[in-house]
Amino acid sequence: MLSISQFSRVSHISPKTLRYYDEIDLLKPQEVNQENGYRYYSSEQLITALKIQKLKQYEFRLAEIRLALTDELYLHDRLLEKAGEIQQKIVDYHDLQAALEGDLATLAAGGNFLFNQATEKITYHESVSWQIISIRKIINVKDFSQLLQEVVALVELKQATTVYAPITIYHSMEYTPDHYDVEVAIPILEKNLATRQLIAQGCVSYHFKGNYQKLPAAYAQLGKWVDEHQYEVVDPFFEVYLTDPSVTPADENEVVIYLPVKER
Repeated sequence: MLSISQFSRVSHISPKTLRYYDEIDLLKPQEVNQENGYRYYSSEQLITALKIQKLKQYEFRLAEIRLALTDELYLHDRLLEKAGEIQQKIVDYHDLQAALEGDLATLAAGGNFLFNQATEKITYHESVSWQIISIRKIINVKDFSQLLQEVVALVELKQATTVYAPITIYHSMEYTPDHYDVEVAIPILEKNLATRQLIAQGCVSYHFKGNYQKLPAAYAQLGKWVDEHQYEVVDPFFEVYLTDPSVTPADENEVVIYLPVKER
């Protein structure tokens, strides 16, 4: 038997953490002295401790680790999911590194790194209008692709003729990613098949090309233009996706941002 301090040294888990694992029934000591409360662990429990440490390296939550220790099928399936999540993080960090290097180059040249992607002309439109098939829901932003698939399926079901790229209309007043009021729409030719007509009487647009991580800078540039020209935003803004991010290189994505406005 190993005392908690001995087990701590061998497993590289602090005594404080071992006590917490005991409290949450993740790794309980083999024996507890009833007189002094000292905890003792068996050498076999080192295997469990090492497995816990390994799963923590893979970013398992403690609740997931508890399940993984007793369910081999769950462990296998969750490891596959974690591998996918880590691969996506690799892609995200690669894109982030590329963006950071671009910003460094812009700063070195004396430019404003926030707006180094904001090069396209901002355009004012008297009116934009589309007949659309759309679905509006309160969603987690992570589920956006699922909502888009639902709209695509509805267009196919109605056998409508698509005339332009998918549109997302943001109805929420604030950015609440886990509870976001969005409407995904696809412009179609047939008026009688449309869910409704999307009309903006007076709006400014910004044709953005680049990594989605730069979109906030594009909005900042657009907002600056709106203020300088004495306009104010009056309706939910919307985005038109000219490229499919699932197949388009990150730096080649194209989005047209529309802000409905009126004169102050």
